[in-house]
Amino acid sequence: MLVSKKNAESRSKKAFKEGRNSYVSDLKAWHEKQSTLQSELDAEFENSSIEKFSVNIWDDSSEGGITYAYVEMNGAPNSVCFDLLTALYEFSKSNVKINKTGVKFGIRFYDASTVWPSLIGDRNSEFSLYKRWEMTIHGANYESLEVVVKELKRFPQFMGKPVDIYSES
Repeated sequence: MLVSKKNAESRSKKAFKEGRNSYVSDLKAWHEKQSTLQSELDAEFENSSIEKFSVNIWDDSSEGGITYAYVEMNGAPNSVCFDLLTALYEFSKSNVKINKTGVKFGIRFYDASTVWPSLIGDRNSEFSLYKRWEMTIHGANYESLEVVVKELKRFPQFMGKPVDIYSES
């Protein structure tokens, strides 16, 4: 059966619109699910139920020498992660040995769905998306990162619990 060019264009536009609407719906559902999860974590988090806080410093940096540290704990809400990373940020700024490396620090909120939006709605891959606070580390190389990790291991307790600082990629 032959279809006119106008009819084919109309069908194509309709399919595109349906696909876009489906994606927007999936995107909205994912963000709502993340928001609900954070609300539940905020309500249920009990400091007494954890042994220690875990912070991973990613040791692979981008071309600009930028890497990051993040709280690697499933049960910690973003609000607690932000407070811990802010405390680490302040500690690092006042550490003489870290300052001698020349690295600079920052705090950012990272939403993986902005980098890999195509994973939204993909039930086999969507699990790898996350939203979290990170402490950025600028101007790092392997030698300076080694100093940063060693010095951050001296960070005192947070909320009365030890903080395990490690670096792996």
